[in-house]
Amino acid sequence: MKKALDEAEKKARIRDSKLEELINQAEVGLSADQQKTLLEILHRTTGDNYFIGKRKKKTDGVRFVQIIMDNYNYLSEIEYLTNAEKAFLMDLIPYVEFKTNIIIERSSDEEEVNSNSASPSYLARKLKRDRSKVSSMMNSLMKKGILAVAETGSTTEDGRICTSRTWFVNPNLLCCSAKDDVDKVTQKIFKRSLKNFRVEGSSKKHQLPIYLF
Repeated sequence: MKKALDEAEKKARIRDSKLEELINQAEVGLSADQQKTLLEILHRTTGDNYFIGKRKKKTDGVRFVQIIMDNYNYLSEIEYLTNAEKAFLMDLIPYVEFKTNIIIERSSDEEEVNSNSASPSYLARKLKRDRSKVSSMMNSLMKKGILAVAETGSTTEDGRICTSRTWFVNPNLLCCSAKDDVDKVTQKIFKRSLKNFRVEGSSKKHQLPIYLF
């Protein structure tokens, strides 16, 4: 009896292994109709319900901000940003919200979407900088089209209601989302930013090498 049970368990493991192999192959090699047919066969064969999905990687869910390198290098070459402004932007990276590019407060106890938008006072505390200098830096970057504030009442696609002191970072420089999935409110805010712009002291007009929208 024990031998028979062991043999049945062995066959079940082999069957499950083959089924898993088929499902993995289906992820990359079958059309949608073929995948549907395969799932129906599996259900009739085993009685279980299967689905085809992508296995989660260890890197899934890792927070990131993409630097649009061609644009960053171009602004550096024409000396549009001071070294202090570039350093400040790098310090802002951990506070950029996914998809909206809003500068937010970070809290380990809250979901990112529920985080409050960050004020200059908050950033000064977190970055251990003088509040008046942080405010001055942000206003300078706003005039240059790198930062912006929302129109009161603007609502992001995720349902965040913005105020006139909700700060955004231009995704054409630092982008915290898929490059073709920037929030529509953010796109509207920066639609005309960094286009036909001038470096202080020069009459020459400049364009970025790349615009995401």
